[in-house]
Amino acid sequence: MPISELEKKWTGLTFEIAAEEMRRLKSEPTDRERLKLYALYKQALHGDIPNEDVYPVPAGDEVGRKKYAAWKSQKGANSEKCRADYVAIAEEMIKKYGRNIVRCKWNSEVWSVDY
Repeated sequence: MPISELEKKWTGLTFEIAAEEMRRLKSEPTDRERLKLYALYKQALHGDIPNEDVYPVPAGDEVGRKKYAAWKSQKGANSEKCRADYVAIAEEMIKKYGRNIVRCKWNSEVWSVDY
């Protein structure tokens, strides 16, 4: 099945570009989606979350506890698989929420390709 021109704009992203594109979504993803991306990102870059004696669960911070639990849920996951999963989810989120690209003279001249 051929890929449409529209789909080509957000397929084939690298991990680094996918992470940057998540900052450019037109709409805010759900908390569940954001936590999943956070967990995959942290596992891909840092590996397993450190033990609680080194990296304690944030006390009194509900968001911090959720982020901690999300990262911990990826314990043992392969870094390359996390990167691939992150990119796949990012591509789906770009389709779902769209991208907010602001063109200006500077970035039009510097960036020759809109991926």
